[in-house]
Amino acid sequence: MRRHEESVGVQVEACVTLANLACNNNNNMTAIAKEGGIKAVVSAMRQHEASAGVQEAVCAAMANMAYKNNKNRIAVAKAGGIEAVVKAMRRHKNAVGVQEKACGALRNLACNNNSIQTEIA
Repeated sequence: MRRHEESVGVQVEACVTLANLACNNNNNMTAIAKEGGIKAVVSAMRQHEASAGVQEAVCAAMANMAYKNNKNRIAVAKAGGIEAVVKAMRRHKNAVGVQEKACGALRNLACNNNSIQTEIA
Protein backbone atom coordinates (compact mmCIF):
# COMPACT_ATOMS: atom_id res chain seq x y z
CA MET A 1 0.00 0.00 0.00
CA ARG A 2 2.79 2.41 0.86
CA ARG A 3 4.83 1.80 -2.28
CA HIS A 4 1.84 2.44 -4.57
CA GLU A 5 -0.10 5.02 -2.59
CA GLU A 6 -1.19 6.81 -5.77
CA SER A 7 -2.81 3.72 -7.29
CA VAL A 8 -6.54 3.42 -6.67
CA GLY A 9 -6.51 -0.20 -7.82
CA VAL A 10 -3.73 -1.20 -5.45
CA GLN A 11 -5.43 0.51 -2.53
CA VAL A 12 -8.78 -1.16 -3.25
CA GLU A 13 -7.26 -4.62 -3.58
CA ALA A 14 -5.06 -4.18 -0.50
CA CYS A 15 -8.00 -3.04 1.62
CA VAL A 16 -10.20 -5.90 0.40
CA THR A 17 -7.37 -8.30 1.26
CA LEU A 18 -7.01 -6.80 4.75
CA ALA A 19 -10.77 -7.03 5.23
CA ASN A 20 -10.70 -10.71 4.29
CA LEU A 21 -7.71 -11.45 6.52
CA ALA A 22 -9.31 -9.70 9.49
CA CYS A 23 -12.70 -11.38 9.07
CA ASN A 24 -13.40 -13.24 12.33
CA ASN A 25 -9.69 -13.76 12.96
CA ASN A 26 -8.45 -11.92 16.04
CA ASN A 27 -4.83 -12.97 15.48
CA ASN A 28 -4.87 -11.40 12.03
CA MET A 29 -6.65 -8.29 13.33
CA THR A 30 -3.89 -7.84 15.89
CA ALA A 31 -1.12 -8.48 13.37
CA ILE A 32 -2.59 -6.03 10.86
CA ALA A 33 -2.71 -3.30 13.50
CA LYS A 34 0.81 -4.10 14.71
CA GLU A 35 2.20 -3.82 11.17
CA GLY A 36 0.59 -0.42 10.53
CA GLY A 37 -2.48 -1.60 8.66
CA ILE A 38 -4.87 0.74 10.44
CA LYS A 39 -2.80 3.82 9.64
CA ALA A 40 -2.38 2.59 6.06
CA VAL A 41 -6.11 2.25 5.42
CA VAL A 42 -6.90 5.63 6.97
CA SER A 43 -4.16 7.14 4.80
CA ALA A 44 -5.71 5.52 1.73
CA MET A 45 -9.07 7.06 2.63
CA ARG A 46 -7.54 10.50 2.89
CA GLN A 47 -5.49 10.21 -0.29
CA HIS A 48 -8.34 8.88 -2.41
CA GLU A 49 -11.36 10.76 -1.06
CA ALA A 50 -12.92 10.97 -4.53
CA SER A 51 -12.82 7.21 -5.09
CA ALA A 52 -15.96 5.47 -3.89
CA GLY A 53 -14.19 2.14 -4.44
CA VAL A 54 -11.38 2.99 -2.04
CA GLN A 55 -13.79 4.40 0.51
CA GLU A 56 -15.94 1.28 0.40
CA ALA A 57 -12.96 -1.07 0.65
CA VAL A 58 -11.43 0.84 3.56
CA CYS A 59 -14.72 0.86 5.44
CA ALA A 60 -14.99 -2.91 4.98
CA ALA A 61 -11.44 -3.35 6.28
CA MET A 62 -12.12 -1.10 9.27
CA ALA A 63 -15.33 -2.94 10.08
CA ASN A 64 -13.55 -6.28 10.14
CA MET A 65 -10.50 -5.01 12.02
CA ALA A 66 -12.74 -3.50 14.71
CA TYR A 67 -15.04 -6.52 15.13
CA LYS A 68 -14.82 -7.63 18.77
CA ASN A 69 -11.37 -6.01 19.07
CA ASN A 70 -11.38 -3.00 21.38
CA LYS A 71 -7.68 -2.23 20.90
CA ASN A 72 -8.24 -1.88 17.16
CA ARG A 73 -11.36 0.23 17.75
CA ILE A 74 -9.29 2.64 19.78
CA ALA A 75 -6.45 2.60 17.21
CA VAL A 76 -8.87 3.41 14.38
CA ALA A 77 -10.32 6.29 16.38
CA LYS A 78 -6.85 7.65 17.24
CA ALA A 79 -5.81 7.41 13.57
CA GLY A 80 -8.75 9.59 12.53
CA GLY A 81 -10.75 6.74 11.08
CA ILE A 82 -14.11 7.82 12.45
CA GLU A 83 -13.86 11.27 10.90
CA ALA A 84 -12.72 9.72 7.62
CA VAL A 85 -15.68 7.33 7.55
CA VAL A 86 -18.18 10.11 8.24
CA LYS A 87 -16.54 12.26 5.56
CA ALA A 88 -16.81 9.39 3.06
CA MET A 89 -20.50 9.00 3.85
CA ARG A 90 -21.09 12.68 3.22
CA ARG A 91 -19.05 12.79 0.02
CA HIS A 92 -20.48 9.60 -1.47
CA LYS A 93 -24.15 10.00 -0.51
CA ASN A 94 -25.40 8.09 -3.53
CA ALA A 95 -22.87 5.24 -3.37
CA VAL A 96 -24.79 2.41 -1.74
CA GLY A 97 -21.65 0.32 -1.15
CA VAL A 98 -19.90 3.15 0.67
CA GLN A 99 -22.96 3.79 2.82
CA GLU A 100 -23.37 0.10 3.66
CA LYS A 101 -19.72 -0.55 4.53
CA ALA A 102 -19.42 2.75 6.42
CA CYS A 103 -22.42 1.87 8.58
CA GLY A 104 -20.81 -1.50 9.30
CA ALA A 105 -17.56 0.18 10.25
CA LEU A 106 -19.27 2.65 12.58
CA ARG A 107 -21.34 -0.17 14.12
CA ASN A 108 -18.28 -2.28 14.90
CA LEU A 109 -16.27 0.70 16.11
CA ALA A 110 -19.04 1.79 18.50
CA CYS A 111 -19.78 -1.66 19.91
CA ASN A 112 -19.16 -1.73 23.68
CA ASN A 113 -17.06 1.43 23.63
CA ASN A 114 -18.74 4.47 25.18
CA SER A 115 -16.06 6.98 24.21
CA ILE A 116 -16.23 5.97 20.55
CA GLN A 117 -20.02 6.00 20.67
CA THR A 118 -19.81 9.58 21.92
CA GLU A 119 -17.32 10.52 19.20
CA ILE A 120 -19.56 9.07 16.49
CA ALA A 121 -22.68 10.79 17.85
